[in-house]
Amino acid sequence: MKILVSTAEDVFSAVSEAQLKGEGLERGPFKRLLDKAAQDTLVESFQRSGLSMNLISEEGDLIIGAGGPTVITDPIDGTTNLSRSLRPYVTCFAISENNTLEGVIAAVIMDLDNGDTYTAERGKGAFLDGEPIKVAAYREVRRAFISLDISKNPKLDRIGELLKTCLSFRMLGSSAKELCFVANGVFDAHVDIRGSVRATDITASLLILQEAGGYYSINGKIKGNMNLTRETTAEVIAAGSPKLLEELITITRSESK
Repeated sequence: MKILVSTAEDVFSAVSEAQLKGEGLERGPFKRLLDKAAQDTLVESFQRSGLSMNLISEEGDLIIGAGGPTVITDPIDGTTNLSRSLRPYVTCFAISENNTLEGVIAAVIMDLDNGDTYTAERGKGAFLDGEPIKVAAYREVRRAFISLDISKNPKLDRIGELLKTCLSFRMLGSSAKELCFVANGVFDAHVDIRGSVRATDITASLLILQEAGGYYSINGKIKGNMNLTRETTAEVIAAGSPKLLEELITITRSESK
């Protein structure tokens, strides 16, 4: 955990410096500068730590040392937000014993704007800056405050009933942070049924959510598993209670039958 937090802090510093260097660049080159700065820094930080691992990163995979447990990361989740001076944008890391979601034992997500740090270890609870966090109490689906991702591939045939049923939605542009907001009770649920969110984006936050008392489904299966690769994508629905999760699964399935 100390190594994960220290690496996140290094990424925070590198991204802050890259923001200054990239002033005036077009959005595409600016995003590439930010992603490269974050990736190069986390690799260097892990190499200095002496920890051996199989690093799975959205920006490229690498065996460090003699290999070992899987560390899956998105150096910056929310790069588009960052390139347009929007928030949130975070860095996220998770360690898995067996290269699957079920094997994840520790996770760190750091907000690269303000340094807020979410942490979790299996069986030990979830924390924000060292203080315990927990999900919100059950709220009926109509009144639930939900983060929803429909960018690029919205699957309108499956979310129509959801949009008609529920009253309050937000879309923030960072799956990792939105799931942390469910863990912290800010959102009641998060819905992303596009099937395109990457394992690198959501693995760390799903452990944090679970340790905060939350529930999730992967590809329609409650507490489903997935392999941790750069290419792995999934549908994910998360909620603070099993009842709300089941209601959301049912609603988003209804129009596809």
